[in-house]
Amino acid sequence: MKFEFKPSENNISFREYLNYLTLTLPGVTIYRQTILLPCLIAIFSMVTYILSDYYIGFTYILILIIIILLFYFLIIFLIIKVIKSKKKKVLKNNNLYYDLESTFYFTVEDGYLIRENEFSNIKLQLDKIKYIKLLKGGVILTTENENVSLFIPKNILPVPLEEFISLIKEKNNSLIILEESKRLKKLSKKLNIILVITLILACIFGFFLGKYSFTRYDLVMENELIKQNDNTYLYENDTLGFSLTFPSTWEGKFGIEEREDGIDVYYLVNGKQSHYTTLLFSIRGLGVFFNNIDFNLIKNEGLYFFVGPSEIELRKDSKEHLEYLDLYKDIKNIKLRENTYYPTKIQ
Repeated sequence: MKFEFKPSENNISFREYLNYLTLTLPGVTIYRQTILLPCLIAIFSMVTYILSDYYIGFTYILILIIIILLFYFLIIFLIIKVIKSKKKKVLKNNNLYYDLESTFYFTVEDGYLIRENEFSNIKLQLDKIKYIKLLKGGVILTTENENVSLFIPKNILPVPLEEFISLIKEKNNSLIILEESKRLKKLSKKLNIILVITLILACIFGFFLGKYSFTRYDLVMENELIKQNDNTYLYENDTLGFSLTFPSTWEGKFGIEEREDGIDVYYLVNGKQSHYTTLLFSIRGLGVFFNNIDFNLIKNEGLYFFVGPSEIELRKDSKEHLEYLDLYKDIKNIKLRENTYYPTKIQ
């Protein structure tokens, strides 16, 4: 049995063989195994951090991640399509150097497989062939210790592949057939599945971490205030010497944090602290410094300033944002009644 092939005339299968050799190099394999876990941890950590830290915009960030993921698989799909289309065309760059451009002559006779070209001559006993590795476009014959490895494109075999394998099996019953093309395909599929699962777990973990991980304040709630006959709420601060009356429309929407030099009033969704908890306004004494970049002056009453945040993180035009704005408009109508002012308390 005799046959021959030239790499430049079998460029698709030969390049597949070269790619296979690159992918299965011990150094490449070790690197891939070493880098996989750190990469997954990095992806998981980054996605979890983004989704938890920006919980208010969770839906939009999640949509962005899905779009990126779809784009990733689209790129892979297009690459596969391009590779497949190349099979129907002759590659423009067929320049393969050294003995790769020469013609390889194969002979199978007297229990030997002989491969010859102008640079080398390999004579391999059929019973010494331990593995036949099946690629999509060719086969690789190797000895047990893989000291000798021969590549043969499937399309140049003078007999069907099954018959060629049977010929070698007659000489070596312990011959092992390895479906390397399918194995690499499964490996690629497995890695993609692992990536998707990692992203899904990161999204779930990020969602719950973001939902329950937020700054909590020690707030005076409305049930601790004095509810008056007109359903307004009276807050009294004996330390700083003033009192406030909150409108009845604020019911279930605010909480008060007491500080040494003033108070902070926060917007609450459904009367509970959450990621949406946002500062409505602060009251500070005239002698207390406040950053006029981060805060806007709303009004001043007597010895006190009402200041509000210059920026908030609530999504524009969301239900929470609109409700916040309604409360913010009422701040100018909230009256402060001074009892006794202690300037030593305000520094």
